[in-house]
Amino acid sequence: MERLKRLTQGKLSQSELTMLKGIYEIVTTQSWFDDTEYSREGFAVGLVGLFRYGIVKPNQLQKIAMLWAYTEFSKDMPNAQRLKLKSLHSGCSVPE
Repeated sequence: MERLKRLTQGKLSQSELTMLKGIYEIVTTQSWFDDTEYSREGFAVGLVGLFRYGIVKPNQLQKIAMLWAYTEFSKDMPNAQRLKLKSLHSGCSVPE
């Protein structure tokens, strides 16, 4: 929850934050999800972004977030994708 609070900068209601937390937990506990700090952070950033862009219906947001996470944050992601996530998480530049 703290990660989502930080990313939303306190601009969401408690019910909105609770809804995002529920979706976050459902997705990140899937057996295929890459359970690393950088994948969790990247997914949280994207989830908040989807919400801010207007996908606010819980069922719709969960379905979109689940599909997106499966394509971007699965355990079998390509090494290039993993390096990009690690770089973004650590604040380093991505090697070309």
